[in-house]
Amino acid sequence: MSRRLVSKLAAFTEARLRNFGWDAGIILFARMLQNANGFLLSVIIVRKFGLAAAGSLTIATIATVILGTFCTFGLPYIFAREEAENAVRNTVGLVAWFAAIAVAVPTSLALGFTTGQGFDEAIVIFLLSLAGPFFAQTNVANSLLVLQNRAQYIVFAPVGNLSGLIIGYFFANTLLEFALILTGCRLAGTLIIFLCLPLAKIHWRAFGTWIRRGMRFLTADVINLGADQASVMIASYLMTRPELGIFGLCRQMLTLSDTPGWSRLVAWYPKVYADPRGTLPLYTRQMVSLGIFCAICVAALSVPLGYWIYHLPHFALLAPLMLCSVPFRYLVGIYDMGLRAIGAVRATNEVTLIRCALVITLYSLGIFLAGIYGAIVATIVLGMISAWITRIILKRNMPPLSRDVVPQSGIVPIAGGPVSELPA
Repeated sequence: MSRRLVSKLAAFTEARLRNFGWDAGIILFARMLQNANGFLLSVIIVRKFGLAAAGSLTIATIATVILGTFCTFGLPYIFAREEAENAVRNTVGLVAWFAAIAVAVPTSLALGFTTGQGFDEAIVIFLLSLAGPFFAQTNVANSLLVLQNRAQYIVFAPVGNLSGLIIGYFFANTLLEFALILTGCRLAGTLIIFLCLPLAKIHWRAFGTWIRRGMRFLTADVINLGADQASVMIASYLMTRPELGIFGLCRQMLTLSDTPGWSRLVAWYPKVYADPRGTLPLYTRQMVSLGIFCAICVAALSVPLGYWIYHLPHFALLAPLMLCSVPFRYLVGIYDMGLRAIGAVRATNEVTLIRCALVITLYSLGIFLAGIYGAIVATIVLGMISAWITRIILKRNMPPLSRDVVPQSGIVPIAGGPVSELPA
């Protein structure tokens, strides 16, 4: 019986991997490297600086996630759509790297001094929040690299991240020093990618045009991610720092389970754009099975992590409970992509606002009544209701006929995919 079960699991896993194309595979590989860095970061934070420090890290994700989307300036959405030389696109990405830091610094400082319990924690939150432009410009660089068949350079970002973790672990004596080293190495890793690409001279007005066109795609994304991070903001005021740390670690497991689904959505977008009625039913079924599979695998991983790595038995219980929401999150992802593919921008914004109201209501009530357990229940209920509502709105807006136009090749990001996580 056990051999038969193992054989079936192996065959299922092989089938799932075979469905991945090269682009999705390289994206998934880079994301898994980042997730590995995220686990290493969590272990270092908890084991070297304590569970309260993990609470500070969780607060920093509020800015990290929002800035990680906003500081792309929507460029990955338009790089494949606009006619331009690769050198021009690369230069736009490089200038956006500096612009992202300029935008992130005041925002991260505001979050640090608003939520930090003392000057040192405020600076730590500020530095860790600068993971936002790191993730943002990693996504910008990824879209450029795939368009130019230079996918091998994608590894510079996670390698820079890993270097910061290793150097910080051995040479930092305080959490503040660790955050400073990590931030510097992260930003250097993304900068190296742009410097390895051919560049050209562009006028500042041309750069502004690229930004204006890209920003049109960001409204729903920023609101959606802001709503998601509202749960962390609410938790930061209603939970102790150790409880908040466990909550953040559980959310990190959600991010790990989301990664394969996000990679598939990126690869599927052109096909859904071309024929939404023909592809969405098939892809929806595949997403459900993939979501269940990922939830089971990550839940199994969370048990040894809780007992033997983090030394947090509560984590070994709470993380699998939160992962019950994964299949519903996968459904929300495919339905949301469907709305974007058919051009239903207004409907996408409508769904986003509904989710925002649900997050504030469910998490406030859940945490107030039952603390971290209430937050877990709120996560599951939020996924169920969001999937149901998004499906209804997608059916209402579905066009009667398939499209005949296929978009240019390239990566089209899906909201919430790459940055809904603890800093990796």
